[in-house]
Amino acid sequence: MPHVHDKALRAAVWEYLNIPPREQDRTTAGVPLIDTEDSDQQAFHGLLVTCLMSTHRDPNPLGGPESSKFSSLFSYFNRMAMRPDRLEIQTNTACRIASRLLPLHHPEHAAISGIPGLRVLDVSSRRVLLIHLPTGARLDLIDSRSSPRWSTRDMQSELSHETSWHDKNGSRRLWAADGLSPQEAACTDLWAPRPCTPLRSALLMRAIPLWHEFGIQPAWRQPRPGESFPTLFWEKDEEEADVVKVAWLLTESPVKILEAAYESDGPQTGRLRLGDAQIRLHSQLCR
Repeated sequence: MPHVHDKALRAAVWEYLNIPPREQDRTTAGVPLIDTEDSDQQAFHGLLVTCLMSTHRDPNPLGGPESSKFSSLFSYFNRMAMRPDRLEIQTNTACRIASRLLPLHHPEHAAISGIPGLRVLDVSSRRVLLIHLPTGARLDLIDSRSSPRWSTRDMQSELSHETSWHDKNGSRRLWAADGLSPQEAACTDLWAPRPCTPLRSALLMRAIPLWHEFGIQPAWRQPRPGESFPTLFWEKDEEEADVVKVAWLLTESPVKILEAAYESDGPQTGRLRLGDAQIRLHSQLCR
């Protein structure tokens, strides 16, 4: 019964991904849109997920000199939803999230922080619209504040306030320029297409239940000896999700990654596969 199945799937997307049925876009096949097939948007997602899935112990190099720009951003996210032409992240701190994602150059440390190539496309009363210049990918940060008195001017003022620290300690706002800076242009490897790009993009679109329902804060680590693929690692206590539960969400649940499979290598480790790409999942009890 297609109608019953469709209703159940839309309810599952609401349950797992926190997207109400009335706000779910559909694919050409008529099912809820979870993932993008656009390779450029996927490339941006692949970069974004490596930044957002980081911790103070396992920081992303783009986290800045203090390695603190990304490690707690997930706690501000309410939902992530794929639209036909953009990714939407709903949060109650849209301007603050933007201030952490926009790229800066730190000459003193010869480093970049934030997402190289990310720019502000526009600001409205509820949204900060961002575009990633190298890929053309779109990201809209939607502020969940619903006051009708909040105007576009208020949002612009809020963004100015939240980015006021961008000029401290000699930092330079790369996001204020129209084109890519030489420092950003040197980062092309970060969004270059790879076999693992669709898999990383799909992980991003299922990150909300990992963070909020399963209670884990994963981070990327370099490949193990003899492996060519990275590890998504997290420490957990007795109440948090282990690898088996995460693998179930990603490969068997109603919001599974289509055609993905999981191969266990032990009680708390295994390989998540999609086509020729694979990522190791590994959890460890907190000591």
